[in-house]
Formats: sequence, structure tokens, C-alpha cells
Amino acid sequence: MTFVETVIGNDLFVLFLAVVVGMGIGRLSAGGIKLGVAGPLFAGLVLGHLGLSVPGAYSTLTLALFVAAVGLIAAQDIKSTIATYGLHFIALGAIMTTVALGGTYVWTQYLFSDASTPLIMGSFSGALTSSPGLGSAVEALPEAARSEYQIGHSVGYVVGVLLIVMFQQLYPAVADLDLGAEKERFADDVGSTGSDETADASASGGVEADGSGVTFSVMGYALVIAVGGIVGSIPIPMGSFGTPSLGTTGGVLIAALGLGYLGQVGPVTTRMDTSILSEIRAFTLAMFLAVVGLDAGAGFLETISQYGVQIVAAAALNSLLAIAAGLVVTRFVWKMDWISAAGGITGGHTDTKGLAAAIDATGADEVGAGYGGTYPFALLFMVIYAKVLVMLVPLVV
Repeated sequence: MTFVETVIGNDLFVLFLAVVVGMGIGRLSAGGIKLGVAGPLFAGLVLGHLGLSVPGAYSTLTLALFVAAVGLIAAQDIKSTIATYGLHFIALGAIMTTVALGGTYVWTQYLFSDASTPLIMGSFSGALTSSPGLGSAVEALPEAARSEYQIGHSVGYVVGVLLIVMFQQLYPAVADLDLGAEKERFADDVGSTGSDETADASASGGVEADGSGVTFSVMGYALVIAVGGIVGSIPIPMGSFGTPSLGTTGGVLIAALGLGYLGQVGPVTTRMDTSILSEIRAFTLAMFLAVVGLDAGAGFLETISQYGVQIVAAAALNSLLAIAAGLVVTRFVWKMDWISAAGGITGGHTDTKGLAAAIDATGADEVGAGYGGTYPFALLFMVIYAKVLVMLVPLVV
């Protein structure tokens, strides 16, 4: 094996090459618009297409580290955010997933009626990046239709990720939002973010970062992820709709929001300085998106060439319709501030990558509270609707 082959086969080199190249791409500006956090995602897609890869376990690890930081930062606002917009977030999860369900039915019966129906149906769970939705559908489908549904989901997933990430990055610039004013509205509507508070360093597990007493609790951070792993694995009994779970994203986010809000679990500190958490969040998010790109880039173009562009179009329509519905109700009907709306829309899209993009574009980790308020309900609707779709659509393989 040559030296070059050894380097290319080095997982750490591949991961951080995607991060470095992607962050460089993200800084480039075209018409005042930057890709920002989407840079590592696109760099990963290109490198993945060229045959580079990293272990699948990197995705779960980087996701857990990123979501824990987001949840701990947003935890200080979760009570007031839910008190202000709780019912809106539940309704938003229902609205966005229902729009995607209706769209998928139309695509299978009318717009793409000549295509394999399981393939187009797969764009439903794929476009909204819902793995529990995939599991629910596969469980209900006959074995002969499962493989094509999974292909549709895989293609739709990449399309959905790209669209929600680009939406969150581009919308504030295109709509000429005053993000400073939106943050002030958030503070007025929801309450002070408390971002200047520092955690109590006296508890076991606290680590002093500098002479000022700014702290980060290694034990607390690890506890959040450990508890999140448990929460995410708990089966949710839903009768004939199966027993889905919240997975890594939902479990760690809920654990971080809950434990971060409490601030202390026995001798362990779970409320930490937001400046340290923000640095961890930025670093782990770049790694996570690079891994997503590397994984998605492998075989993506080949799959499209084999199965046609109809699946791409169906997924794009599902994703865009859901996003548009979320945008209309949050901003124009409910008149939400953009910080809350951005989090709610990504939660309704069940997409952690969109959450990362929203945080990067707004500069406000508080969008995590809106995401956390919407995501669990959108996930449950996706699980139910995936089975409803199987019952509604006559299968033509």
C-alpha cells in the first residue's frame, strides 16, 4: 500500500479534510450570501462521491456531542418557550407532516403515476429525514416493495437535508431579516436567554476553564449523553403503528433540555457556561455535517441515474411544501419571532442538520428550544402517517 493510499484510508484525515475544506467553502460569499455551516456538508458530498468514507459510528457520536451542546444552551429558555409557543409547536409538527403526506399521495397517483409507487412513497420519510418513519413504513409494506421504498427514502433524505440546510442559511438573507430585532422579539416574547450566566463550579465534575471561574462539567456533559441514549431507546407503544423511539437526536436533546434546565443532578453540574458550549457546538456540528456528506455522497449520483429524477423531484416537492407550510403558519399566521420559527420549522422537518444551519445563520442557540418543542410530535406524526400512506396508496412496483 502506498503512502497516499494509507493517508486516504485514514478516517481522521478524511473527516477533518472535509471539515477544513468545507469551512473554507462556507466562508466564500456570492452576492453577500455564504454557505456557512453547509460548507462541510457539500465538501463531504464531493469527497464521498470520490470514494472517501468514515465509519458509520462517527455519525452517531458527532450527532450526540452536537445535540447535547445545543440542548444545554437552549435549556435555560425551554420553560418560557414552551409556555409561550407550546401548542403552536405541536400544531406545527402536525401541519408540516400532513402537508408532506398529502403531497406524496398526489405524486404517486397523479404527477408521477408511471413510476414505482414504493419508490415515490419513500420520498415521504426521506424528504423529512425521518428514520422512524422509514421503519414504520417498511414494517407495513409487503417484502417485495421494501427495497424500493428504502431507495426512495435514501435519495429523498439527501435532497431533504440539502433543502432544509439551504433554506435556513438563505432565508434570513433573502427575506432581509434584521436578526438583531428578531432576537429582541424572542427575548420580549419568551424571556431573557440568560446566556451571560455561568455555572456553579463547586459541584463534582466541574472544570475551571480560566481564572474567571468559567466552567464546563465533563461529568455533566457525559451524563446528558448517557441519559439521552436511554431516553432515545425507550420504545413508544403505538398499537398497530408499531413502537418507535426518539433515537439519538430526540433522546439526547430531551435529556439536555431537561437536565440543563434543572442545573444540578446530585453532585453533578448540568448548567454550564454558554460560551464554552457554543465552541463545542460549532466544532462538533462541523464534524457531524462532514460525516453526513461523506455518507450521503457515496453512490448518490449512481442511484439517481438508475432510478431517474422523479424520486428527486418528489422528495424536493415534499421538503419544500413542508418548509413553506411551516414558514407561512409561524411567520404570517402566528407572527412568531424568527428564532422560535426557525427552530420550529426544523423540528417539523425532523432534521438536525437544519437545526445546525439555523443556529449558524441566526447566531442564536436558542432555536434549539423551538426544535425541541416540535420534533417529538413531528416524529410521532411521521410514524403514523408512514403507515397511513401504505394503506392509502395502491402499490405498483
